[in-house]
Amino acid sequence: MAWALCGSLAMATVPVAVAADGAPATAAAQASTRLRAAILPLAVDGELAEGDRDALLGELVGGLQRGDFDVASPADVLAADAKADDCGERRCYQRVAKATGASHVVRASVVVRDRDYDVSVELVDGKSGEVVARNKQGCEICGVVDAGALMASAAATLRTKLDALAQGPSVLSVRSEPDGAEVTVDGELVGVTPLERPIIAGKRVVRVSKDGYIAVEREVTVVEGVAEDIGFELEKMPSRLPKRPWGWVSLGVGIAGVGVAATFAALDDRPFEIGDACEGGNVDARGRCRRLWDTDWIVFGTSLAAATLVTLGVAVLLTSAGKRARAGKRKADRGDSQRRARVGVGPGSLVVQGRF
Repeated sequence: MAWALCGSLAMATVPVAVAADGAPATAAAQASTRLRAAILPLAVDGELAEGDRDALLGELVGGLQRGDFDVASPADVLAADAKADDCGERRCYQRVAKATGASHVVRASVVVRDRDYDVSVELVDGKSGEVVARNKQGCEICGVVDAGALMASAAATLRTKLDALAQGPSVLSVRSEPDGAEVTVDGELVGVTPLERPIIAGKRVVRVSKDGYIAVEREVTVVEGVAEDIGFELEKMPSRLPKRPWGWVSLGVGIAGVGVAATFAALDDRPFEIGDACEGGNVDARGRCRRLWDTDWIVFGTSLAAATLVTLGVAVLLTSAGKRARAGKRKADRGDSQRRARVGVGPGSLVVQGRF
């Protein structure tokens, strides 16, 4: 009985151990995807008291800590990298980001000239070391309190950008009835429906077009980190010309009409030798037939109809050929645009799309 009790206890502890091991893994996975901003020590050009430096830096740190991302304070940065105090170039930014586990680095600098303050705050991508956002403001004949307000404003701007990055890029989904319509965004061909692709936030003009249908254009406002789904129902365009097969029919009948008109033109003023029309009293003293062909009106009417049919047939064939050529060119352009890398920079994202 004691052995059975021990076995039961051992089996009961197994799920607990598994659950305990699984929880840190989940937390680690969530932490690895969360943005983290490492704030460098304040860079000062000019005379500024230590207390004033701390006050300005406090405005920056406090403003960023209100965002939906993690923040490494200047003290944490110096603890991870002692050389971060004089950091101002790409390799240093990358080193600090790696040492602190940050996705972005924030560098703030203040230039003091008498009572004039210039405040600059930069947001740097931790992987590339490149500046992705910058806020620069200044005030003349002002104090530390005013400079602190500028720093708080810059922190709010960067916080908005980091929050947008944390949400992920915006996505545009376009549907149409029927499918296969070409989609342009702000005049640039981006694909055919159904379409789903990243897009820069802001006001965008989306146009959907398809041969034989009336094109539709709509202005949409894309919100950062939000998927925008729009649908279009295309109406058929009223047909002004018949389709291509009817062009050949019209051209053929028109050419036949030209032949008929030429035949009747050749018969004009010739003897009407059909049946008994040129016998008996219908023959004059010289033996000539009194009844002659009078085909002027037949030739005129047939020629007019033939010319109309030939013109219509040629117009239909040329128009349909032009449509085919334009469709082929658009298809080639669409292939080129898909193979070409497209880069977009928005207020809170960097989008690169293409086939590599």
